[in-house]
Amino acid sequence: MPYRPKDIYRGRRKFRVPLNIFLFAAVFLLAGAIAAFYILQQYIVYDATGVHLEFSGGQEEPVPEDSAPTPEPTFSPVPVEIIWEDPDFTDIDLGGWEDLQSVQARFIPMRDVVNGQALTAAVTDIAGGDFYSGAVLEMKDSSGQLAWPSASSTAVAYGTGGATDVTAVIDALHEAGKTAAAQISCFADKLLTTRNWTVALQSGGAPYTDANGVCWADPYNRTVRTYLCELAAELAAMGFDEIILADLYHPVSEEGFTYSVTLRTPANPVVAVCQAGKRIVQALDGTGTAVSVRLDGTSLRLGLGDQTGQDIDIFWRLFARLYCPSSPDILASDMELALDRMKSGSADTRFVPIIGLIPETCESYVIAG
Repeated sequence: MPYRPKDIYRGRRKFRVPLNIFLFAAVFLLAGAIAAFYILQQYIVYDATGVHLEFSGGQEEPVPEDSAPTPEPTFSPVPVEIIWEDPDFTDIDLGGWEDLQSVQARFIPMRDVVNGQALTAAVTDIAGGDFYSGAVLEMKDSSGQLAWPSASSTAVAYGTGGATDVTAVIDALHEAGKTAAAQISCFADKLLTTRNWTVALQSGGAPYTDANGVCWADPYNRTVRTYLCELAAELAAMGFDEIILADLYHPVSEEGFTYSVTLRTPANPVVAVCQAGKRIVQALDGTGTAVSVRLDGTSLRLGLGDQTGQDIDIFWRLFARLYCPSSPDILASDMELALDRMKSGSADTRFVPIIGLIPETCESYVIAG
């Protein structure tokens, strides 16, 4: 008798169902692990502590390619509080001027210093003749522009450096037995003050500009003082025999000023100006380069030293020579005002008028064309 399959008895397979469940779960977990591996790769961080996951709070939205870049944040200047004490100049050696020689120099303005042909012609004239004993080169004027490519961090940061190399000119003057002096403007500096308001002497919330359009730096500011020391040191390293500080001066105004530092004592122009000058002199100590100052004629004649900071008594102590813009009709008066307070050295070497004609009463002078 034939049999039908359904009539055949098959025993129950007890382990088939659990095995199927286990295999299904294993496949599911494996697939999840693979997916998680690829998804979590963007959150894996490798550092010194090992490997771990870091999840950001949210994903940044993509920035369109044509959108403008986010501007850099701007910061307001924060005043630095400094205690300023009365200057002590009793330690300044009143001697040391005996080695100075009289000077009969020609002034070369910056416009000619940066002009190759004009500079060459002027130096050739000075070096080849007996009329001048040397040259005064204006290496920084009140615009703040430098004639030479300074490596000062401040000059690099604010683009005040020039492109003229004057070392060959200095060598040519020395080979001819002539002297070379560099004149730099100190606190009158348009470029630095307008590009970095934090160093400017301010009035009415903006860098102070005088009636002649000259912008002034804060004589108390440390950055300004360091900058001037760096410039003077560079010029001394080039071979200049003397550095003349022009515009070492605190402007006078009825509007009032705001300084970049918080002062514990009332503002004192003499303290600010003379301390800055003293620091430059100290920066060049041991270099063999003399440091002199160019007086403001109006301050001298009107007795404004307390307001401008150009205290003649202290200046005679600090600087090798005092240069003074003058003219034939007032030269005698200028000499009397300045020399009346000189306590050391010789007037023939230490007082130098800047004048258009050779003076009859002075052995030293600078001819300004």
